[in-house]
Amino acid sequence: MRRTVQRGREVLKELFSSTKRIVIKIIPHSSESIYKLEVSHRHLAVIGAGVLVFLAAMTTFQLGAVNAANAQVRKLQASDAQQHRQLAAFTKQTHDMMNRLSVLQRNEREIKKLAVIANGGKTSTSASKAPASKTSSAPVIHAAAPLPGRPSVTPRVSFWDGVRSWLASRSADAVTFANESTALASLNVKLESALAESRDLEAKASAAAQAKIAADIARQRFLDAIPSIWPTDGYVSSGFGYRDYPDAEFHPGLDIVNDYGAPVYATASGVVEEAGWDYGYGYKIVIDHGNGYETWYAHNSRMLVSPGDSVRKGEQIAEIGTSGFATGPHCHYEIVLWGKPIDPTPYLDGIPAQVASAR
Repeated sequence: MRRTVQRGREVLKELFSSTKRIVIKIIPHSSESIYKLEVSHRHLAVIGAGVLVFLAAMTTFQLGAVNAANAQVRKLQASDAQQHRQLAAFTKQTHDMMNRLSVLQRNEREIKKLAVIANGGKTSTSASKAPASKTSSAPVIHAAAPLPGRPSVTPRVSFWDGVRSWLASRSADAVTFANESTALASLNVKLESALAESRDLEAKASAAAQAKIAADIARQRFLDAIPSIWPTDGYVSSGFGYRDYPDAEFHPGLDIVNDYGAPVYATASGVVEEAGWDYGYGYKIVIDHGNGYETWYAHNSRMLVSPGDSVRKGEQIAEIGTSGFATGPHCHYEIVLWGKPIDPTPYLDGIPAQVASAR
């Protein structure tokens, strides 16, 4: 190796120190002058050295450019990978928000149904008169009308107004991953808050609807337990009060004439207290309605209920007969209120207004 280096040095020294020349002659086809170019070995050595230096410089420059390009590519790849991670995170957040939005929309539909129930089957007049928005399809949550003594279930803050203001605040020149990540996180917080308020509103609306349903059921049961229909078809042959026929006595009920074997109905819901023979009443049924009212049905030919049975208003309990002391087939009908017989006549065609208006 040393010999090779030493030989190279000697060749270069010989070239630079040599006075030998290389002559290049150019002879054209025409009879013009001959061109002659003389170059010494020293000049060739200088030119060769310059070419080598130039090639070395170009090689170094190209290597630097390639390294810089590789560094830029690695930087872009890292940035692209980070952006992909951010996009994946955005996609997950968007998917989660869409799920929450679906829950909000479902809650909004349920709240509307509960609001109708809480309002007694009436839709909100303000909601029906409000014009439909043409610029937004976002659902609007209507709160159920508060019952007396119950707090209002109207949400304090409109989430959709917040969404619209957020969308309006976005500008094209401010869109960056960092800004969008912050804005998306803020929107996610608002959506979570709106979802919590929607759930709370749905719970309150459900409670109001359940209270309304319970009140309606209680009221219906109250009304069902009040005698308000005819115990059988026919006509009244003997009314409530003193009479001369068949005996001079106080008659504590009504005698309603009908065909033998015709149906006898319970005039109110209740529990059968008695069902058996009672001397002059014959086969008698007594129903306790649990609110101070009792109804008596006498002179039956056949009884269809037994003591302890629960009966509904309008349910058949017996058949018309002539058992006991009876001059013909009829139903002796009595209404007893807190142990005292009262006139059944006002109750035959419906509940009196003062009773029906009770809550």
